[in-house]
Amino acid sequence: MSSTASDALRRALIDRAVDDLTDELVAVRRDLHAHPEVGNAEHRTTALVVERLERAGLVAKVLPVGTGAWCDVLPAGFDYADGLVGLRADLDALPIGERTDLPFASTVPGVAHACGHDVHTTILLGVGLVLARLRDEDLLTRGVRLIFQPAEETNPGGAVDAIEGGVLTDVREVYALHCDPRTDTGRIALKTGPITSAVDQVRVTLTGTGGHTSRPHLTQDVVGALGALATQVQLLLSRRVDPRSGVSLMWGRIQAGSVANAIPSSGEIEGTLRALDVAGWQQAKELVPQLCAEVVRPFGVEVQVTVNDGVPPAVNHVRGVRRLTRAAEEMLGPHGVTTTEQSLGGEDFSWMLQQVPGALARLGVRPPGASSTPDIHQPNFVADERCIPVGLRVLADVASSAERPGI
Repeated sequence: MSSTASDALRRALIDRAVDDLTDELVAVRRDLHAHPEVGNAEHRTTALVVERLERAGLVAKVLPVGTGAWCDVLPAGFDYADGLVGLRADLDALPIGERTDLPFASTVPGVAHACGHDVHTTILLGVGLVLARLRDEDLLTRGVRLIFQPAEETNPGGAVDAIEGGVLTDVREVYALHCDPRTDTGRIALKTGPITSAVDQVRVTLTGTGGHTSRPHLTQDVVGALGALATQVQLLLSRRVDPRSGVSLMWGRIQAGSVANAIPSSGEIEGTLRALDVAGWQQAKELVPQLCAEVVRPFGVEVQVTVNDGVPPAVNHVRGVRRLTRAAEEMLGPHGVTTTEQSLGGEDFSWMLQQVPGALARLGVRPPGASSTPDIHQPNFVADERCIPVGLRVLADVASSAERPGI
């Protein structure tokens, strides 16, 4: 059989398998959505994935950290020296209370799948089931590793633990999808080069001599110093780092004191430091503690600055983008792929892309015709479930298609 005829047969089987599985997968996604688990606590989610893969005749192994799993789908006679295609999904939910009217809304107070990881997990599970059918029909010619990764929403991310657990051993290329409410359902969006940004969390703790507000000269004004940090550090940072690095420091929490007539002896301010490139990221990480110390020096307070180890930008490789583009065009049609901009959001899949070439794609979850949809990380975020067979078709094709020169 010619390669063209074989590709046509393989894609036809993918289409049929996706159609057969869609109702089941939508039910799985709704079950996951109703029972969200935060990072490193995804025990129920992991067990569900492992059990369903095993019912399909596959062998899934739980990661050494206790949650998350990986599973190889291999053609007959496969030699690991030929290398694997890696596909990754993240399992964890966010510590955010859900505010939707969905009949399958979160049953866990204060926890919700507000970032679409339930969709990602469902799609990758579906890919495993589709690839198992290809294998049984002798239409799978490549080895594929399914990576169900925990704790994406932590820093520096569960991808680090997964890599240390060996998930990238023998993997030659790696791909992932992420829900995108700015892209219509039925399409994926791609960008060569950096598609996400570096992200760190910054915490500044100030201490001083508290006292009565009637005698400020006998105290160190922690509240005033926090206000100076909140308004000045961002401006100073923008003058010290090349603006082309897109460095952004935004504060999200400030806390000090408990009553109106007492100057507190301590306070904290927390935020995120983001950058479009690694050079600006590294420079900003070094500058932030210096600038914080300079800003609060006139107040006479003690300052402690912590800039955690976050994630670098996720950098899509040219070949990986080409492979995903071809898969989308073949499985979704010529309008199934579009472009996207670099986001200031962080994504720990970046650690995998630093070690193995590949790409991250944006998966459209906005209902076609809708002018807008709630953003990710919001309590009212809702993903259009019609994205599930879309992502499934693309990942199944890119994982099972043969490598070609120039692709």
